[in-house]
Amino acid sequence: MWGCTFDDFLIAPGWGIAKSRKEISLASKFSHNIRLKIPIVSANMDTITGARMAIAIAKEGGLGIIHRYLSIADQVSKVEEVKREENFIIEKPYSIFAHQTINEARKLMAKNKVGGLMVVNDSGKLVGILTNRDIRYCAETELVSSRMTSPPELLTAKLAEISLEKAKALMDQHCLEKLPLVDADFNLKGLITSKDIENMEKYPLANKDTNGQLIVGAAIGATGDYIERTAELIKANVDVIVLDIANAQSDVGLAAVVNFRKNFPSMELVVGNIVIPEAIAVFMRQDVNGFKVGLGPGSACTTRKNTNIGVPQAQAVYTCLMASSVPICADGGIKRNGSIAEALILGAGSVMIGGMFAGTDESPGLVFRDSTGRKVKSFRGMASREAMYEKLRAEEADDPYEISSRISPEGIEKNVEYRGSVVPMIADIIGNLASTISYMGAMSLQEAKEMFMERPTSFLIKLSEAAKRESWER
Repeated sequence: MWGCTFDDFLIAPGWGIAKSRKEISLASKFSHNIRLKIPIVSANMDTITGARMAIAIAKEGGLGIIHRYLSIADQVSKVEEVKREENFIIEKPYSIFAHQTINEARKLMAKNKVGGLMVVNDSGKLVGILTNRDIRYCAETELVSSRMTSPPELLTAKLAEISLEKAKALMDQHCLEKLPLVDADFNLKGLITSKDIENMEKYPLANKDTNGQLIVGAAIGATGDYIERTAELIKANVDVIVLDIANAQSDVGLAAVVNFRKNFPSMELVVGNIVIPEAIAVFMRQDVNGFKVGLGPGSACTTRKNTNIGVPQAQAVYTCLMASSVPICADGGIKRNGSIAEALILGAGSVMIGGMFAGTDESPGLVFRDSTGRKVKSFRGMASREAMYEKLRAEEADDPYEISSRISPEGIEKNVEYRGSVVPMIADIIGNLASTISYMGAMSLQEAKEMFMERPTSFLIKLSEAAKRESWER
């Protein structure tokens, strides 16, 4: 394993027993308490994971990590957007007062991307509901009270008595898109929407928390506002914090983790990036829940080229796993779907993907045409000069352009071809991964990993240069 990366090996097949790839379980873990239906995590990069990517990945069974090159308010807003995407019960639906104007209602709907508002009085009792269909053609100066649907026409249900089956039956019977929930005194207690019920059936693998909301993570740094940022992210119900710096195996990284644990003793924490097994033991004593492993293997990272520092990714994953009692996430070095399978078989609980997901509909940024007429999107490493500029701008630095121009970059910005939605890409990844497990003679990712750990030399084949050409050149 020493000095090797994913392209240096093939995995030998075993005796296949699976009748269909659909039978194979890909369940895994990102960290000690964060379970995954599929072991795919989108990278906390500003051209990869915003709310839209995090939603798409979580719906397919994985996890998205919202990047940190944002103001605290903007990062929190993206976490909240993910959390509101799917609920059986929306605990705090957006509301408005009856005496407010239609103009105010339209602005509130547009800001929060919703098609309806609950109308309440000053004490929080439900007095009506207002949908975008109610206000389509009316004047902006009209009052909400003139357009809202009020009792007895407004149908509600008691929070204490509702279930999924009851809600579906009631909404089907009365052709409802929204079902407000109240208590015995008619205080607003929640909302069920037909969209959320449809999503529950459309995305059976969706990765959700105990409240039925999509799971999402968020990245923080190791200096500056990271404690304040974490406190606000926790209020937004973020599921896991990723303390993310280029070289976490450092005094700066350790001090940040110690301070984090002092302030947030029970918050799920993944630390990265790490490639030295000895550092794992140090952080394990601080009750870290997972590690992000990789230094310089990413397609937009130039750390190895510019500094000559790094560890080949296959070596880093395997040796860090041997030192850790919590899950690790392999971050970087993924050039093809087979690399994902290999990283997982070598021991990673999940694989973080950046460049492969660049250029998709769900990645932040606009589609534009380059000088050759191709449709492209921008993709950059988080240590690129352009990304550092955005970070400084989010932090409201005095002169972000001047400061960023003096930083020695360890990443690049480039255009990547527009690729459409990330969803079919995920389907290909999990299909190929299921095939790997089937070829090995296992019925689950966990079983395949255990088989490999018991007999690594039976499965891992070190390739000659000729074998590499035979395997990878097409």
